[in-house]
Amino acid sequence: MKSALKSYPAVKICRLGVDKRTKGVHMGSFLLDFIKSHFIIDNKTGCRFLTVDAYADAIPFYQKNGFIPLNEEDADAATRLLYFDLATIADDDLVI
Repeated sequence: MKSALKSYPAVKICRLGVDKRTKGVHMGSFLLDFIKSHFIIDNKTGCRFLTVDAYADAIPFYQKNGFIPLNEEDADAATRLLYFDLATIADDDLVI
């Protein structure tokens, strides 16, 4: 039987940025970790994925933080859709 699911429960992170004065102190990674933990601990939203349309220059940052490209169609575009599967960090007993 085919799944009737046509979409996935996700939260989109929109153009995450940090002040230049905090560059190098891992503030961006801290913010992503905070967002991830928010949707893991007592997740009442049902969110399973985090997504971002990353500028090409920011892709390495998101990949370093566990995000992967959704597909190869936008590999050479100005922005690229990346996702993070929250199930990869959820406890085994935690149902997402």
